[in-house]
Amino acid sequence: MPAISVKTFAGERPKVDPRLLPNESASKAYGCHFDNGNLSPLKRPALTGMAVLPNAKTIYQHLNEYWFAWDKVVNAVASPIADDPWQRVYFTGDGYPKVTNNAIFSGSNMPANAYRLGIQAPEVPIIAVVTDAATDEIDPNDDETRYYTHTFVTEQGEEGPPGEASQRIDIRYPDEEGTYVTLALSPPNVNVSNITHRRIYRTATGGGIADYLFVAEIPISQNQFVDDIPTGGLGSSLDTYDYEMPNENMIGLTSMANGILAGFFDSTVCFSEAYLPYAWPSGYQLTTEHEIVTIAALGNTLAVLTKGYPYLFSGISPDAMAGQKLESNQSCTSARSAVIVNGTLIYASPDGLIGLTSGGLTMLTNQVITREQWQEYEPETIEAYHQEGRYLAFYGANLDKAFIFDPNTGDFRHFTATANCGFNSLVDDTLYICQGANLSKWESSPSYMSYEWKSKDFSANDLSFACAMVKGVNLSLAGIRIYADEAEVLHLEPGQVPQSAFRLPNTRGNSWSFEVYGKATIHSISIATTMREVAA
Repeated sequence: MPAISVKTFAGERPKVDPRLLPNESASKAYGCHFDNGNLSPLKRPALTGMAVLPNAKTIYQHLNEYWFAWDKVVNAVASPIADDPWQRVYFTGDGYPKVTNNAIFSGSNMPANAYRLGIQAPEVPIIAVVTDAATDEIDPNDDETRYYTHTFVTEQGEEGPPGEASQRIDIRYPDEEGTYVTLALSPPNVNVSNITHRRIYRTATGGGIADYLFVAEIPISQNQFVDDIPTGGLGSSLDTYDYEMPNENMIGLTSMANGILAGFFDSTVCFSEAYLPYAWPSGYQLTTEHEIVTIAALGNTLAVLTKGYPYLFSGISPDAMAGQKLESNQSCTSARSAVIVNGTLIYASPDGLIGLTSGGLTMLTNQVITREQWQEYEPETIEAYHQEGRYLAFYGANLDKAFIFDPNTGDFRHFTATANCGFNSLVDDTLYICQGANLSKWESSPSYMSYEWKSKDFSANDLSFACAMVKGVNLSLAGIRIYADEAEVLHLEPGQVPQSAFRLPNTRGNSWSFEVYGKATIHSISIATTMREVAA
């Protein structure tokens, strides 16, 4: 005899007509998950007892200890240098690109202070005055022509590009005692990068190659230096010629492999020197056809999502990056919709969710949701996070609606929760969300959300099902509604659902469905024409 039994549960596939869904799929899935195939309620977020900047737009956990927060959309990354004694954090989105460190970031709202990222070139050339030794020996072959330049250096030893060369100076007796050059030095016009020292270089010629060699490092407050160092006492060559500051409009800071940081402005992608996050040579910049929305690192590959075609940039060093334009018109509608889930970058496009890897692009939801249905999720507002192999997204003007997409099963489920922003911690494998000024751990509370799960429409050909049975744990917390031809046949509220099979009113129908709600864990739901069949 006929029977309908659902023993595993899954989420929604809005594109598919309910009557054509797989038996385990839902026509409505709200506030639930399906671990182990059961239908169970989601846990509520648990307060951590920690507070950050009220209504923050970005939170970031540094060293699994310090919580940084901003009232803007910010991208922050930790120093790529192993065991960095300064514990530096680099970030963009809060004005010009910045860096903070453990000497200045502590305060009531962290980071309490930050410096501008990068070091500018000195604005004023060195003024050099020669004092020659007093000697009657004249050997024209000993004459030396010199130029001087200098660089600024931060407290952390980061060295910027050189300034303009000094005027040419001619020295008749360069290595004689009593010959020296007095250098007049100007302070930086603006010091927002924590410049504490400068390094002085001068030209030297040997083996037919001319270069600037290190003379001395002095405090930035020192405005004069006497150079009486012989040529043999000079140091290494200047190697910061192209160490430019990042563009002041650069945002989207991302950490790649091999110590390279990446960012962007307009339609330009920027790369730093490897393990030198303050040096951003303009020669490393590459462009895209359309304005960039966001970027994300996939190993040695940088995924660049734009308002038009997506791109992949790859290379093992910043001076060898090559770009590949993907011939797909799947633009990115929201920068914060882009999140890496199990090695795939998932982002919101106008048509649905897109999966991007170094191997190319895949439309993840084209069999699950129509373009028109997708617009109800307001994709331009989506802010998403990785959550145990799934894509968890908040959306709406106030981020007060949410859904979970499972890329393995291809289904959706929904829930109600509000989050200003969130942060995925790799250290403790936890999603933290910010609600007001309070930090909470996602799905960590002992209390549960209430769920609703409605089955597909099962074709029955004018059948009369006489009984039903619900199996699970804590059934007193579940209620059930049973429908025939979309009309409610029976409603048992929480506390009324029996532990065994129960009778249904005498009703016939061409389609049957059922809806369960509450907080119980459900193993199976069955309806049949006889008690023997429903209990099987």
